[in-house]
Formats: sequence, structure tokens, C-alpha cells
Amino acid sequence: MDGGCVAETGAAASGARHEFRRIGIVNDHLRVSYANGSSFASQFLHREFARRGHEVTLVGPADPRARPSELPPDHIALWSRELRNHPGVFVPFPNMTGLRRAAAKKFDVLLGQTATGMLELGTWLRHRHRVPYVCVNTVHLPSLYNVLLPDSLLSCTRVRRFFEERVVPGIEQSTVRAYNASDGLVVLSEGMKRYWGSRGVTVPITTISRSIEPRIFDPRPSVDPFDPRARHGGRLLVVCRHTREKGIERLLHIFAERIARYHSWATLTLVGDGPDHDSFLQLAARLGVSDRVFFHGEQPLFRVPAYYRFADIFLYTSLSDTYGQVISEAAWCGLPCVALADDMGVSHQVVHDRTGLLVDSTLPREPLESRFAQHVLELLENNDRRRAMGHAAAATARRRSSPERCVERYYEAFNEARRHLDAATPESASGAGRSNLMQWTLLHSALLVLGYLRKRSIINRNSSAHPGWGESLEAATAPF
Repeated sequence: MDGGCVAETGAAASGARHEFRRIGIVNDHLRVSYANGSSFASQFLHREFARRGHEVTLVGPADPRARPSELPPDHIALWSRELRNHPGVFVPFPNMTGLRRAAAKKFDVLLGQTATGMLELGTWLRHRHRVPYVCVNTVHLPSLYNVLLPDSLLSCTRVRRFFEERVVPGIEQSTVRAYNASDGLVVLSEGMKRYWGSRGVTVPITTISRSIEPRIFDPRPSVDPFDPRARHGGRLLVVCRHTREKGIERLLHIFAERIARYHSWATLTLVGDGPDHDSFLQLAARLGVSDRVFFHGEQPLFRVPAYYRFADIFLYTSLSDTYGQVISEAAWCGLPCVALADDMGVSHQVVHDRTGLLVDSTLPREPLESRFAQHVLELLENNDRRRAMGHAAAATARRRSSPERCVERYYEAFNEARRHLDAATPESASGAGRSNLMQWTLLHSALLVLGYLRKRSIINRNSSAHPGWGESLEAATAPF
């Protein structure tokens, strides 16, 4: 079931608005210092729920560098420490002050938009104060663990096997336990619904596509942001964080070895930043395509639509996305996509041969990269097919990702969570308490230690500012 396409009846939605007057959202950032889909999704929900009359409180890690204007109007900041290798990412810990403040809010429902130990905060509130608790799956752990490891360890077969066979399954089972201690799980794609169901999640699972904000992505920009050397008809674009799991290294090889050689004016523009940004710059130079690969760094959210509107094809080689918001943004702006089928967020959004082209990610490297490049070259040579796919992509994205439909689905998930909690006996929620807070502490302590394995990185060297929690989108986008 496509979560973005199913809405409740008006009566049910109206009832949810009154029943769930006080909504808590747990998020990994209170100050959104760099582009990340999870925080943008929380900002969207904060705006939409507040607009509908709810009292919305954000709960997340304290950030000592945050200015008051960068924080949500109503928030609870938990004591935290900065992750050494990811400046701007703060790891929160449970403390009695934060827990008491959360309990005093008397939430009617809590939404756990996090994959960290903060999941235990919801379990604690559910057990102690009977708060309906809905988790949101935001990461695919098997694709992400390598971000914490330096090259020296990542190249060691024993280390990789230890993480893949011991660490990742252990954390996933802990996550399953946390999900099953809640009243419902929201996933972003049907593939992730199958994924967590197969791993033992038994609470109700609801698929809800992320929304696109029309006030940001509908306007037609007049200023072309591309490098003047990037000719129309050959503009390939990727927007993502510059980290290993996004597959940028593979994409650079495909472009240099299989696309640039056969299309004289094809160019690749990369929008984004992250810990591996410099290594990708160096790789482009070694491959001899620095004059055709342009790194524009991270851009403010309200400037990104211009890249989609003035590009020809969106490329995506990531296999780590539970959703892949950039796929939806590109489609909304009428941009066809060539991507790897992941049985997760990308496969949920791209309809092969209609809104874009998918390549089987289980193929060996040579045929996979050859087929990916072939799809790109075919679309570059066929303007009519490219435009038809773009139109279909825009129409599909509007059906799947309209704000109203997404919000209505959250009301449905909240109602299901209330029913689940009402049916649960006190015994079924027993055990949540001190042990859960201890697990939270141990997990985040280990995460801080892992943060010392890789060198300190830069993740937003452009210092791009994104809309704040209390900032109107109209004010944020007005100068552009």
C-alpha cells in the first residue's frame, strides 16, 4: 500500500486533531546544521501539526552552538556530547531533568523520529505515563556502519565480518525490541515494511511516504545554478550527503569510464557535502574528469529546486536509503531518474521505464555499471523519452507526496497506536524503565568512542543555512 495515497475520512482526521492535542517529536537534531532528510521531515510535521492547532514539542540533543532562532519554539534539550568525527552531530544521554520535563508535557502521542538510543525515551514514557508511542524507521544500518570506520579498518576482512555478523545484527535485534515496545512503526517504503516484518517486528507497521513542500519546490526559478561549462542536454545531477554509503565513488567511475567517453558534453554536478567530500574531489581528478565534474557543495534547501529544474537527468547509486527524499524532490520537479534498485526507498519511488530507469543492484560490478551507463546515454540521446518520463515522475510524486495525504496518514497511525496501547495490559509494557535508560547510555557511549576512529570531518563547508523550525517558508524563500 502506498502510504502517501491513502487518507482517512474527514471525520476520523478531525477526531485525531482533537484527541492528540499535545504531540511530541523526538529528533536527532534541534539545530538543523546540515541537510538531512529526517530533520527536514520533522520540520515538515512540526509546521503541519502546529498549523492544525496541535501543541508540538521537539525533543533532542542540546547543541551549545545553537542560537535561539535556530531552535524549535517549544523544545526539550537533552544533555549531549558532540560526535568527534561529525561536527554538528550531538549524542544525547538520559538525565532526570530531561525525563521529568518530557513527562510534564503530558503528551497525547509521541513520535520517535530517530534511530538512536533516544528510542528508549518513548518506551519509558509509554510505560510510566501511558503515552501512545509511534517509532519512525530512518536508517538502514547494514549500509551505514562503515561511515564510522577508517579506511585501514574497513579494508580488513575480519573487521568487516565482525560488524556484519555480530555488531549490526545485534543492534538490529535491539532495535526490533524497541519497536515492539512501542505502539506502531512508521516506515517510508514497502520494502522496509517487509524488511522489519521479516526481522520480528510485531507492532502495526504503516507505510507513509515523505512529503514534498510545494512552497519550496513548485516555484519556477529564473537563475540557472549550473557551471557555465555544463551544457543543456547533458546535465547529470546528484544531490546527497558525501559519505561512502551513497555510492559516489562508484558513480564517479561510471561517469568517467562509461559516460564521459561516449558523450562529448555530458557533465556531472554534485550538490552536497560530507566527511568524504575531499576524497571524491581527489578521485575525480585522478579519473581525469575534473573539468566535467562540478562540486557545488551543500546548498540551502530553498536553492536546491533550481538544480532539479535546470538538470536533464537525476542519477542515484546509493543503496542505503530507507526513502531517498532527493528522488522525490527530483521527480516533483519533473526530472527522470536513473538509479540502482534497492528494494527500499528508491524502488518504492521510481517506476521502471515510466518515471525513470532502475538497474538490478545484485548484478556483478561490470554488467551493473555498464547497464547503468547505457540507461543514462539512452536518455541523453532521446529528448522525447526523457521529457515523457519527467512528466510521469512529476504526476506520480504529486499523488504520493502531497502534504495533506502524508499528514492524514500520520493521524491514522496515531489512532492505531492509541488502540494498540489501550489493548495492552500493564504486563506487556513491564520491564521498560531503568534498564532501557541504561541501554540508551551504553549505546551512545559506544557511539562516542567509535567517533574517534575517523578523523574530524567537515559536513557543511558552505555554511548553508536551512529554514528554521519557527521560520516561515515564505520568509525563507523570498529573496530567491
